[in-house]
Amino acid sequence: MFSGPDGIGKKLVANEFAKLINCQTGGSLESDGCDCSSCSKIDKGIHPDVIYVPFEAFKIIKLEQLREGVEDRLFLKSFEGKCKVVIVDEAERMSNGAQNAFLKTLEEPPPNSVIILITSNPDSLLPTIRSRCQLIRFNALPEELIFNELKKRDDLSLEEAHICSKLSNGSLGRAFMMDSDLIEWRKELIQFLMHLKPHSAIRIIGLAEYMPLTSTPEDMERMTLAFEFISLWLRDLMLIKTDSDKKGITNIDLIESSNQIAEKWDLDKILDKMGALEKTWNDIYHLNANKQLSFENLFIRMAS
Repeated sequence: MFSGPDGIGKKLVANEFAKLINCQTGGSLESDGCDCSSCSKIDKGIHPDVIYVPFEAFKIIKLEQLREGVEDRLFLKSFEGKCKVVIVDEAERMSNGAQNAFLKTLEEPPPNSVIILITSNPDSLLPTIRSRCQLIRFNALPEELIFNELKKRDDLSLEEAHICSKLSNGSLGRAFMMDSDLIEWRKELIQFLMHLKPHSAIRIIGLAEYMPLTSTPEDMERMTLAFEFISLWLRDLMLIKTDSDKKGITNIDLIESSNQIAEKWDLDKILDKMGALEKTWNDIYHLNANKQLSFENLFIRMAS
């Protein structure tokens, strides 16, 4: 089980591991990799004995899908590889029924086979699943490493690369997803929050309408980012209030205005707003609450 935050290389390592154990030259340590037939096929996704199962089309991975995508193929004899490898991405999306049915396969896998479960949320998997796997933890990547990679991009200034590295939360994949437009959208969102007044109903409704409100994958991803951006900004205020190390501040382009807000708000007020943010997240993602009304209620609390 490869466990850790999204975007830090779990799938890449799983792919490289599959190449290593099936490499026809015994595993190359060269920086440019191995060009044997097996490694080349795995890189192209066409190796018959390396089964990558992303289940992208399903919100929940059901028993029938797991059986067809994994078990029926895993128990076939290897075509040309030394070892049959199955890589199940986002394993936390397996239903309880699928997980329970998968236990026997994990207990008694076919000879010369490896099963890799990739997850960003191992606690959502059954204890019986976790206990049958060797857990490999992947930690968040250092901010400096992410910054050095972002500096190579032509579409970001050094300041934008620095901000992205802080917003990435240790995920290189998340950092590469960000661009100048997203950085500016984050800045506008936080500045809106800074200037909200308790009785500014029009601004509160307008800000709620400014949020991504549909259930499309794109809007849901943007909404997740909005919650993260607001949470990180509130954390910045906490760091300012407690005279903590300013290196931990995320929104470095908003330090001056954040200092002004921190002077007006005490710690209890900031914690109250964090609680309101968490409640709104839970209402939308777990209770299927109306998104616009939820955001309006959140912004009323943020303005108080």
